[in-house]
Amino acid sequence: METKSQYRSAIRSRKYIKNAFSELLQKKDLDSITVTEIVRLSGLNRGTFYAHYNNITDVLEEIEKEVTDKILSLFSAYKSNIIDNPTPFLREIADFLQKDFDFYKRLICAKVGENFIDKLKEFFINTVIEEIKTDEMQDKAKFVLIVRFYTNGFANMYVDVFKGKLSVTLDKLTQMMGEIIAVGIGEFKIKSIK
Repeated sequence: METKSQYRSAIRSRKYIKNAFSELLQKKDLDSITVTEIVRLSGLNRGTFYAHYNNITDVLEEIEKEVTDKILSLFSAYKSNIIDNPTPFLREIADFLQKDFDFYKRLICAKVGENFIDKLKEFFINTVIEEIKTDEMQDKAKFVLIVRFYTNGFANMYVDVFKGKLSVTLDKLTQMMGEIIAVGIGEFKIKSIK
């Protein structure tokens, strides 16, 4: 059984590796990044890298899993109120991203970022559609379209903030998007949530 200090050390090592990986993504394609470059930039050794990951792809997959797990956790916490008031859920996502803004900025602005964002959007869209009782809705197709529209729009707005194309804070964007989404899905507010 790991001691608390070993556990903290493992978390710290993984963070250093992921940060070095995200920095390298700014300069190179995923296929061009080497373990040697990651360990050199992170200040760790190859043994430490291989104690946590089998290869470079594992690092990206872990980042993707952490983000999707966090979004799923937040969605689960807010799903009963998400149609009535999406702003608290969106604020939690913004807070999550803001805590490590530079890391997510590097990741999103890299070439792999587009694929990463597309995976997140599809994950969220599928989660919402599966969790909300769409079978009781008169116009399920319209609801699905609205979920796709707002998810794509909101994700792209976040990308624009990270890429510096939109001069607004994540907090302000969240507030505005929450208001816009609430209006757009207003007709579905009377439907129950699983």
